[in-house]
Amino acid sequence: MKIRNIFILLLPGIIMMQGSHWLHAQSLTLRGHSHNDYERERPFFSAWENRLGSIEADIWAVDSVLYVAHDREEVTPGITLWSLYLNPVIELYTANHGKAWSEDNGSFQLLIDLKSPVVPTLDLLVEVLLPYPQVFDRDINPGAVEIVISGSRPAPDDFKKYPEFIRFDGNIGETYSLQQLERISLLSASFSDFSNWNGEGALPLADRRKLQRIVDETHQLGKKVRFWGAPDTENAWAQFMDLGIDFINTDKPAQFAAFCFKK
Repeated sequence: MKIRNIFILLLPGIIMMQGSHWLHAQSLTLRGHSHNDYERERPFFSAWENRLGSIEADIWAVDSVLYVAHDREEVTPGITLWSLYLNPVIELYTANHGKAWSEDNGSFQLLIDLKSPVVPTLDLLVEVLLPYPQVFDRDINPGAVEIVISGSRPAPDDFKKYPEFIRFDGNIGETYSLQQLERISLLSASFSDFSNWNGEGALPLADRRKLQRIVDETHQLGKKVRFWGAPDTENAWAQFMDLGIDFINTDKPAQFAAFCFKK
C-alpha cells in the first residue's frame, strides 16, 4: 500500500485524537479560577479567552454604585462591576445567542466577593442582574453564567430571601441544613488552614490525605471545592487536579490554559 493511501486511512483517526485532546484540555481549563481577576491587564477577557470556569470580582457598594476594588480606598470612578464584567458578559451572550462560547455549551461562574456589607450590596446586585435572566439565570438558560456570592454573605437561613439564581460560596467545615445546601454551589477555605506547602516537589502525604478527605466529603454533598491562597505553579496545578479540586486558584489564566493543553 502506498504511503499516501496509508496516510488517508490514518487521517480520520488523527483528527479524532486531536479533537479528543482538545475537548479534554477544555474540560481542564474550566477548572481554573481567575483569582482577583480585576487585577489582570484585561479583566474578564483574559479568563474568558482562556476558557477558565470561574472568575472572581471584589465589589464595594458606594452611593448605590457597585465598584470593583479590593480595598475601599482603591474605589475608582468608572471601574464598576457593570463596566468590567456585566456589560461585556451581556454583549457576549447576545452575540453568541445565549452562550458563553459560540463553539460549545460550556459556561462559567462569576464569583462576586462582597467587600461592603451584604445590605445593601447584594440587593443592588440583584437589581442589576434581574433584567437579564437569559444571561444570569440557569433556570431560564442552562448555559447562563452562574452568580456565586462570597465575602459578605447573608446568614445561611437568609439565603432563601434572595432569588434562586443567586448562589452562595459556603465555608468548608461549616454545617449547613439541606435547604441551605441547595443554595450553595461550592465550598471554599484557605489552603493554609490545611497545609504550608509552597508548591515545590510533592505535596506532603499527610497534607494530601487531609485535602483528599475534604474533596471527597465535599463531592459527597454534591458540591464543588476551592482552596484560596494555594500555590500557583504548574507542579501545584497538576497535583490539585489529581486530588479532584474543582476550581484551582490562579493569577495566570494564559499559563494555566497552556498547561491544560499540554496534559
